[in-house]
Amino acid sequence: MEWTLEDVEETSRLHPESFFIPSRQEREAQEIGRMVRLHFMLTNALEGQPRAERMWVEITGQDPVTGRYTGILTNAPGVIQSLQPGDTVEFEPRHIAQSILRQGDPAWVEVGEKAAMVTRKCMLPGSGVRWMYREAATREQDSGWRLFTGEEDRAYLSDPKNTAIMNVYDLIDRDPSLLEPFKGAVGTAFERSGPDAEWVEVKNWR
Repeated sequence: MEWTLEDVEETSRLHPESFFIPSRQEREAQEIGRMVRLHFMLTNALEGQPRAERMWVEITGQDPVTGRYTGILTNAPGVIQSLQPGDTVEFEPRHIAQSILRQGDPAWVEVGEKAAMVTRKCMLPGSGVRWMYREAATREQDSGWRLFTGEEDRAYLSDPKNTAIMNVYDLIDRDPSLLEPFKGAVGTAFERSGPDAEWVEVKNWR
C-alpha cells in the first residue's frame, strides 16, 4: 500500500511538548459532516518527498460498535497517486490530528486558527498560563493573544528564544480551560492564581 494513516495518539504520547491533538473525548465524538485532518504517511517516500500528506476528510459515518469512522477525502494529494478527492477513507479516533469547528459550536473560537505568543515557561511541567491579554494584531495570522506564567521578568522576555508562536486551537487542546478566555475581544485580559484555578477577567489592566 502506498500510504498508511499516522497514529497521532502515539506520536503525541512520544512528543507531548510539541505534538498536540484534540482530546480523546473530542476525537471519539465527531459528528457527521465534521472535517478532520488525517496524516497519510508515505510507506516508501522518495528523496525530496514529504514524510506524509496532511489532508482533510469529511466524516460521513461512524460504526456505533467499533467507533471507526468513514469519510470522503476533500483534498487533492500532491504525491500520493492512489488517492483522489471523493475517495472513501476509513479511520479511527487515534488517527484524528485536528478538526475544524464551525461557528455556533461551543468549542469554536473566532481566532482559533490564528497564532498566539506564549512564553516557554508556560510549557514547563507543572507550570501553565496564569496571565494572558489580547492586543490589536498587526498581522493577519496573529490573534493578538499573549500568554505568560506571570513570573517572567523583563530580561527573560527580551530574549526571543524564550517565547514561541503557537496555534490557538493547539493551546486549547493542551489546556481546555483557555477556551473561554480566548473568546475575549481585543483589549481584554485574564488571570488566575494557579494552573487549576478559575480565570478572572482583569479590568483597567493597562
